[in-house]
Amino acid sequence: MAGEKYFIDRKNIFVSIMKAFVVLLFVFAVVFFLWSIMRYNKIMEEKAEKEAYIEKLRDEIDELEYLVEMPIDDTYKIRIARDKLGMCFPDEIIYYTDMD
Repeated sequence: MAGEKYFIDRKNIFVSIMKAFVVLLFVFAVVFFLWSIMRYNKIMEEKAEKEAYIEKLRDEIDELEYLVEMPIDDTYKIRIARDKLGMCFPDEIIYYTDMD
């Protein structure tokens, strides 16, 4: 009878160790899953920021291409004088805002 008890206790210890291993494995899987979701969300945010930056650069490229292809006439000269040199016609009314 004493020998049977020894084997039963040993079997219970093995079962307890296996249960603990399964629980630890489950906890690891949950933590890894949550970490993966957080990493994925961060990568998607970075992707959105970079796509917005690319779109901004494309708009700038389009504007510069338009300026390059624009014929050098009075309209072009007026635009350059306004945008680059800050000039205006004498009879124009200029409004200043603090939004920059």
